[in-house]
Amino acid sequence: MADKKNRRLEVVIKFKNRDFSTLRTKLLADSSREYYACLLGKRQLVDNLCIITVADIYFADAEYYQNQSVAALRVSGEFLRERLLEIDRRIDVDTMIDVHTHPFSQSNVWFSGTDDRDEINFVKYLHDEGAKNIFYASIVLSQTDYKARYWQMDGGGRIYPTPALIKTQKIGESIPSSDERFRRKAVSSQKIDDMFNRSVLALGLDNMRRIANDQIISVIGVGGIGSIIAEHLIHMGFNHLNLIDFDTLEISNLNRIVAATYADAVKGRVKVEAIRDNLLKINPRAKIFAFNNKVEDAPIERVIAASDWIMVATDNHASRFQIQQLAFKYYVPFITAGVNITVDDGKIVDMSGEVILIRMGDRVCLTCLKRLKFNEIAKQIHPDKNVREGLVRKGYVQGLDVKEPAVKTLNTHLATLAVDTLINQYIERQRDAVIRVFEDNIAPVIYEDVDSVRERNLSCNICDI
Repeated sequence: MADKKNRRLEVVIKFKNRDFSTLRTKLLADSSREYYACLLGKRQLVDNLCIITVADIYFADAEYYQNQSVAALRVSGEFLRERLLEIDRRIDVDTMIDVHTHPFSQSNVWFSGTDDRDEINFVKYLHDEGAKNIFYASIVLSQTDYKARYWQMDGGGRIYPTPALIKTQKIGESIPSSDERFRRKAVSSQKIDDMFNRSVLALGLDNMRRIANDQIISVIGVGGIGSIIAEHLIHMGFNHLNLIDFDTLEISNLNRIVAATYADAVKGRVKVEAIRDNLLKINPRAKIFAFNNKVEDAPIERVIAASDWIMVATDNHASRFQIQQLAFKYYVPFITAGVNITVDDGKIVDMSGEVILIRMGDRVCLTCLKRLKFNEIAKQIHPDKNVREGLVRKGYVQGLDVKEPAVKTLNTHLATLAVDTLINQYIERQRDAVIRVFEDNIAPVIYEDVDSVRERNLSCNICDI
């Protein structure tokens, strides 16, 4: 059960939408005694980042409690064996996470000496039984906070825990960790820069703290829509952005890309670097990282895995497919924004776009919504150039390298709608909509596309997790 670089691991336990609230509500409903649940998850390692995605929650029924009081708990071995056997049978889980409550702790919860001893003995049991491919973590809950840890055994047989951070799909569902290192980090982010005083008046101080509190937002594709999204995010108070795009600036980009100058385009500067430099002139205290990469490049996997949200503004299906694969692997919610301008005989016959909200656990994705064209993906990613071009010649794919028309006004509408959707995940002012459509044809209008959601594939092999 040992990991390379185990002492330097950053461990995050991630939940699907609403699952952490459900877990807390059920376990903490009765404060007169301790309660227990077992989570099954999948451990994902990318560099020194260990992410455990929670797949299922099992609550122990009354028959499985051998001892249960306000300060003590014992669950039968039969319940635990059933969970271990299930992990052994399945390929989508490899981690058991014990969860119990300390109802006597109103705040600043901790693991007791009994917890330490029991969990160390369980790690030894897994090792002695040869279950080296089953990993183990634990969580203890109070009414207001939590503490979590991931257990490891080094080559010398020493068993030790690494503190773990819990992340939820919406920050409003989360609670603080009582671990001192995480608390210090949260407290250090409480001050809001004076430049956001008017935002505080509109959104509220607590909401602005949520937005500015070390949230990592990755913007993938910083062209006409993505560059506007990035600028909006800086103005809204987000102070840690990852900009991801492999392209360079051209003069023809300047009709729609913000935070880029004529001089940048003449020099053919890398888009992400030029946009980063100009955004830092707005907020020099922000942490903005430029990645001149395609989403398929190996370094981007960790960037995405460590993100709290992904804003997707790429212009091809292959990149969106790859982003979705990584997002579901690491439980990173994302928002996509795209536009369409159709010109016929020199006249605009359609000017529209849509914003799509995808969170793990909502059973919605780009695949089941039929927003990914797999013939396009085949054209874009197939390793054989002859196959890619053959798909075009046979008519399966229209156009090989045709630039679509673009205007900044439409991009701005969609970028603003996308950022509004993200902001609502923090302030929860409005009901969430999976798909919002903007049309500017007969008259400008925004509406919710409920038909696409209702008619989606409910047996989707991507989001049916």
